[in-house]
Amino acid sequence: RYKANVSEILLEDGKAVGVKLSNGEEIYSNIIVSNSTRWDTFGLKNKKKGLISNKNVPKSEHKWAENYKSSPSFVSIHLGVEKSIFRNNLNCHHIIVEDWDELENEKGVIFVSIPTLLDPSLAPEGKHIVHAFTPSSISHWEGLSREKYLEKKEKYFSFIVEKISKILPNIAQNIDHKEIGTPKTHRKFLGRYEGSYGPIPSKKLLGLIPMPFNTTKIKNLYCVGD
Repeated sequence: RYKANVSEILLEDGKAVGVKLSNGEEIYSNIIVSNSTRWDTFGLKNKKKGLISNKNVPKSEHKWAENYKSSPSFVSIHLGVEKSIFRNNLNCHHIIVEDWDELENEKGVIFVSIPTLLDPSLAPEGKHIVHAFTPSSISHWEGLSREKYLEKKEKYFSFIVEKISKILPNIAQNIDHKEIGTPKTHRKFLGRYEGSYGPIPSKKLLGLIPMPFNTTKIKNLYCVGD
């Protein structure tokens, strides 16, 4: 149901049986799949209301919340760029790291993807798409006025474009279209807790076995958002 907002996952006898939409409509199904984060599905942070009522959240989910924390979000830019500046042997994916000690810090790494190198039909004739992003915590974006928020977006945009110009010289002068997303963008439009990219261990885990799977302790409910 396109653009239908789910407000609650319905349970009967401990099993997931359907969803309730924000307009009050109830839809029933044998299997329920949540593509939201585990934090948002179960309301695991700051007693935030999740899709499952607090009294029905399994103890295992609270344990999961102790073992995992949210990774940073990111500032991403999507660009429409003139094809003429691209050399023929350019690869689709790049990672830019100038200081390995800064790798996990704000702006410490830039990820670049140019999907039209693999499928030119994704862009108009003579153009390429460039997607680039850098990790950024939502705490860097809270409490800003609208003016300061937009100003900060442009500063991050200029920073990222300057870095990727090492791969694509003259890109700044050949941008036809741009979109900028911040951690607040990802929280608002993607419904992700703090705009996070996903969970990372908050303490050392023994191998991959403790990693969360897509199953939950609630029968017929799968959580696949991360």
